[in-house]
Amino acid sequence: MDWKERLQQLRKRIERERDELGLRARLAKMDVRDEMEGLEQKWEAFRARMADIEIGDVTEEVRDTADRLAGELRRGYERMRERMRERAEAESSNGAKAAGSGASRPGSEDEEPTYTMGYGEEFRQVLERRSVATHASHLLPRLQPGMRVLDFGCGPGTISLGLADAVAPGELHGIDMEESQVEMAVAAARAGGHENASFRTGDVTKLPFEDDSFDAAHCNAVLMHVPGTETALAEVMRVLKPGGLLSAQDLITDSSFLEPTFGNLDGAWTTFAKLLAGNGGHPQMGKEAKAVLQKAGFADVEAHAFFELFHTEADRMFFHGFITQWFFSPEVVAAASKHGLATQQELDGWASSLEKWKNHSAGCAAFAWGGALGRKP
Repeated sequence: MDWKERLQQLRKRIERERDELGLRARLAKMDVRDEMEGLEQKWEAFRARMADIEIGDVTEEVRDTADRLAGELRRGYERMRERMRERAEAESSNGAKAAGSGASRPGSEDEEPTYTMGYGEEFRQVLERRSVATHASHLLPRLQPGMRVLDFGCGPGTISLGLADAVAPGELHGIDMEESQVEMAVAAARAGGHENASFRTGDVTKLPFEDDSFDAAHCNAVLMHVPGTETALAEVMRVLKPGGLLSAQDLITDSSFLEPTFGNLDGAWTTFAKLLAGNGGHPQMGKEAKAVLQKAGFADVEAHAFFELFHTEADRMFFHGFITQWFFSPEVVAAASKHGLATQQELDGWASSLEKWKNHSAGCAAFAWGGALGRKP
């Protein structure tokens, strides 16, 4: 095994540990103090695993990379602990408010919008399947070497790094509100030698960049989660140069499907749309994108759409695992039940039908994506 394979294994191992800690943190919101001891033990277990890795015969550069990755993980964990302490103190002084459900009550005005998809391992695996080739091929012909590009809502950087390659030696700047996602993007950029890519935490409604500073901006599955879409697009318009291009792409929930439905799987899509809307999101943003960009003042707006298909046996296994681990997770089930979006009988029925779908040779599924390209006048 050469040093590159060892580094890749080490990266995956570190990311897996970090994602496990992130998932534990998400669950710990229901009872922060009780979970802190378990998280401490998790960190100690990780350090013990790191001590067992044999990398003595690889280069100094690889060892330095491993040290940096481990350091990033520890710093991220410490920041996570501090955020959890702050949350616990706030809940103690202001009265506890349900935080483990993963969704706000539809129509509720006293709860802040929540990112519906969360940051668990199962959703990270979905993001890792996405790249410039699969989810931004419509943008690639518009990019040129030397451009300065913004990827807002960059997540772990799986699309960002392809954009960085397309504009090299130009610059790619990624921004995301979730620190753990940014840390993964930074690690991926370093491991892949993408020196022209940089990442930071931030809010798309308050971008930390100068006016007229980017040639192009990109987002994938972002506007559908942003309650203040108009504010976000006004900020993107501000940082784009005159003539600068925006590419926005989001889900069209009504057009996404599982087939065969076994009579009831369409109801699961409807419930997902309600969860997303309840969190201040826009379940049909993919087909609304052209009108949204036009309303925001972008010119020469062009629409596009495609399906992200899952149809092979391996695809069905993956899709089944993702839906089972995320949609049927305790948090999402609790939110759906608590807010009257689905009964336990319906949830059980969907789970049973999904199992049948997984084992059906004709089974296929697809996320429907739509979006638009527009220019700053």
